[in-house]
Amino acid sequence: MRYVILGLTVLFLVGCAQKIQTDVVLKNQAITKTQKAEIIEDEKRFLVVGTYLNDIIHEATPPNTHEHFIIALYEGGENPYRAPILGAQVNDVNATWEYLEHNSPLLELLPMANSWSHYYHIKAPLSYPDKLILQIEIDPLRQVRLNFEKDPR
Repeated sequence: MRYVILGLTVLFLVGCAQKIQTDVVLKNQAITKTQKAEIIEDEKRFLVVGTYLNDIIHEATPPNTHEHFIIALYEGGENPYRAPILGAQVNDVNATWEYLEHNSPLLELLPMANSWSHYYHIKAPLSYPDKLILQIEIDPLRQVRLNFEKDPR
């Protein structure tokens, strides 16, 4: 009986160790595909963090039929609000976007997700250049540009 309990304990610990290792690999992949832009106006600070998903290997990653990004938007200051995206382009081609709820499985792919940012999934037609330029318009005065590089295949 002791050996059965010991065996089950070892199996449990090995399983947990593999999950931790998988999470570390996933987070490391995501960090290398994440870019940040910041806009500072008077006392307001506006932060945009984008992660390119196509090169991240995980079961939650969308299929590579499009270019996929997750954008986190945060506006600091006295009255933060949910900043909408008015427009998005990848390499000058229009992209679509959708708001992500905080329980979306796509957020598991990010190096870090928090409750005070607002997340969007941006999808654009597949692009063949190795360099991707994601342009986001939050409002006419707030536009950001994030540069990403694809992994060589």
